[in-house]
Amino acid sequence: MSTESLRNELIAWIAKLDDQGLLKALLGVKKLLSSGGTTPITEEERAAIRNRLAAGANDPGDRAFWATLAAEGLTRAYGTDEPDISGITLLEPNPEFKP
Repeated sequence: MSTESLRNELIAWIAKLDDQGLLKALLGVKKLLSSGGTTPITEEERAAIRNRLAAGANDPGDRAFWATLAAEGLTRAYGTDEPDISGITLLEPNPEFKP
């Protein structure tokens, strides 16, 4: 998916949101990212993020979203071009390894 189509999909989704807690949480993330992470988010923004996370903790839609996001991340991290290392065994222990 192109950057432009991702941007348009997010804009359309945000335009339909009525959840003040989620909107405030998104605004807090935006402020945090735009500031380079040096300006902390406000306590009100933190509370909005906490409340939204707590409210959606058992939401099947949220669970499905995060499961899909995780699967996509794993697909990117371990693509089809990865070598098969299932048959590799440790032949020589590392004497400097300390668990």
